[in-house]
Amino acid sequence: MKLAARALSLGVLLVASGSVLAQAGPYLGGAFGQSKLKEWCTGETATIRFTGCDDSDTSWKLLGGYRFSRYLGVEASYIEWGEVSASINTGAQVAAKQHSYGLAAVGTIPLGEGFELFGKAGFLMTEQETRRITPAPSTAKRDDTEFHYGLGAKYAFTRNWAVRGEWEKTDKLKVELLSIGVEYRF
Repeated sequence: MKLAARALSLGVLLVASGSVLAQAGPYLGGAFGQSKLKEWCTGETATIRFTGCDDSDTSWKLLGGYRFSRYLGVEASYIEWGEVSASINTGAQVAAKQHSYGLAAVGTIPLGEGFELFGKAGFLMTEQETRRITPAPSTAKRDDTEFHYGLGAKYAFTRNWAVRGEWEKTDKLKVELLSIGVEYRF
């Protein structure tokens, strides 16, 4: 009797591990969306006033990852956040472009046939180039390693292809991205 119970338990474990392993493996993807540099337009002081400010732009990203199981993985990404600009009461015009690359842990919760929710947290290396366009052109660069996190949802419409929607944010640059993209699982 004990032998039969152990054999049944082992069989259940093997089937369960097979279904988990079926979800494991590498993936690649990309996405387009809208970014917003949250504190860009709040840089006014007593002597500097913005006469115009644009803190949003179209963004894109490339990503690749590996799922160790149905629930846990790691993801690398390159994000092009876009360009923001402002006009200042002194007549100066400034613009800034930013991009990041990094690595994050990804936790996934399967909801049903093809649907998943995911969250991620990790670190990005962010590079920002701020340019004064007028009156005298100049450039300043800023590099930061910063915490990065996000939430999203996926729907796998085939065994290999999924569509994903995602919101993500950085902690130092204070940029947010809302994107939609595709993912290919190998």
